[in-house]
Amino acid sequence: MSDENLSMNDEPVVISSLVVETVSGKTAAVAADLAAREGVEVHETQGHKLVVTIEAATTGASHAVASGFAAVPGVTGVNLVYCNFEDEFAGR
Repeated sequence: MSDENLSMNDEPVVISSLVVETVSGKTAAVAADLAAREGVEVHETQGHKLVVTIEAATTGASHAVASGFAAVPGVTGVNLVYCNFEDEFAGR
C-alpha cells in the first residue's frame, strides 16, 4: 500500500499525556482554554494541576500544541508524562 492510498484514519497518531500546572485560582480558566483546542482533552483536575492529552499526527505537531500551553495566562508548567506512537503501518 502506498502512502497516497492511506485514508485520514490510517495515518499515524501520536498521543501525548501531560500534567499542566497552573496558578491557584486560574485552574478552571486554563482547563477551559486548553479543552477548546483541537486535539486536546482535559481529563482531570487535581488542585492546581490538570491531566491533559494531545492527539496529533506527528511528534512535531504534538510538541507545537504543548508548547502553546505555556502562553496561556495562569500556566506555570507543562510536563510531558508519556508519549505513544500509534502506527499500524510501521512495517511498510
